[in-house]
Amino acid sequence: MENKFKIGYLPLSKVNWTNDTLEAARAGALAFLQQLPGVEVLGGTKMLTLEDEAVAQLAQFEAEQPDLLITHFLTFALGVVPPLYAQRLKTPVILWSMKEPDPQGGRLQNNSFCAANMTAHHMWRLHIPYFHVHAEPGTPEAAAQLQRSIRVAQAMKMLGRLRIGLIGGRVPGFYTSCCSEMLLRRKLGPEVKIITEHELFSVADSLSAAEVAEATRTILADAPCHPTDGPRGNQLEKSARIFGAVRKLKDSFLVDTFALRCWPEIIRSDLYGIAACSTIGHLTNHGLITACEGDVYGAVMMRIAQQISGELPFFCDMIVMEGEYGVAWHCGAAPSKLCKAGCQPALRCSATIEGGGVKGVTNEFPLKPGRVTLARLGETRDGDGFRMLVATGEGLDTELFVRGNPLKIKFDAGCEALREEVIDRGWEHHYALMYGDQTQALKDLCRNLDIQATIIN
Repeated sequence: MENKFKIGYLPLSKVNWTNDTLEAARAGALAFLQQLPGVEVLGGTKMLTLEDEAVAQLAQFEAEQPDLLITHFLTFALGVVPPLYAQRLKTPVILWSMKEPDPQGGRLQNNSFCAANMTAHHMWRLHIPYFHVHAEPGTPEAAAQLQRSIRVAQAMKMLGRLRIGLIGGRVPGFYTSCCSEMLLRRKLGPEVKIITEHELFSVADSLSAAEVAEATRTILADAPCHPTDGPRGNQLEKSARIFGAVRKLKDSFLVDTFALRCWPEIIRSDLYGIAACSTIGHLTNHGLITACEGDVYGAVMMRIAQQISGELPFFCDMIVMEGEYGVAWHCGAAPSKLCKAGCQPALRCSATIEGGGVKGVTNEFPLKPGRVTLARLGETRDGDGFRMLVATGEGLDTELFVRGNPLKIKFDAGCEALREEVIDRGWEHHYALMYGDQTQALKDLCRNLDIQATIIN
């Protein structure tokens, strides 16, 4: 069972400024935080107004080890407390300020924002990751901002623990899938573990009949075989074997995410003899995020997208980038959970490999419409850091007008602006598509991890 995400709640006030209204705000904020799913709240049972009170509370937090601090500025507060906690606990901080009430008799009531402003400077100078929430406790605005910041903090924690299994390396000529292991580990945290395709094939071949049957049931539950263009001969079994093998490699290599060199070796008849497209989609569909073509940074971006959006991501190319809409697409490796309502996914032979209609397996369907964010994580030009491209748009109702997994997107900035950006600044050609407008969350992530953000909206 996964451990809950621990949040340390620090309701801060100034001596002699506390009153019943502020106490009600503290109690309401604590109650709201306690009802968040997957969260354990530490502290917060009384307002902290003096340094000695805060130091006593800090000792308890050091024993309990929260993953995130929320410093709630009920009024202006002691500037020493938030940086003291953040440095001791080595954790990100949410600076929560509230709107200033109308002065009563000309007297300043809370001065909450000023406290957040001062503390933001402290955090920034000390290189401590932080977020800002500016809303009243109990309001929808507070809920949305807090939940977004928590998701980003969870993503940062996830990256620090992420282990990616790179099976077979990148595909030939795809320098866009290159990865600097130590840069990634030093700057963002994920560790890359190298797995050979020989190991993949060996595990696949050694699966028992029961294991193959179980894997086959799983993938057929995702999508049935197409009645006339389904996988030939033993191609479905081979797909099930690769699916089962990767799940075993997860346990033997202690990894939780994969980037797979899905061609040419897997396709070659003398080595394995199938298209692994649908297999990649099945893995992602069942919680084992997998990127195509050995793209490690693509896999990292997919995990970020999953954590921030709460939904499975789509690893894609952009195949149309002109006119009223662009088209996000890949060859049949999307997870079935993203299928457009009313459509039936189908396992088919590839439309392109060896002229089409020869080798399976792809899982083909159009993606569901809705608000979307397209993002790419990559290295800076000189390879000394990371950058991220973010573009928002509206996913349109799309038919299967091209084989694979298409989604038409009406980008907010228009196709021309996005096209010029990706070409002029040499962005990699793989993207992670996530649902919802995740711009602010990605901006917060980039700011706190020193990733250069380029927002096209």
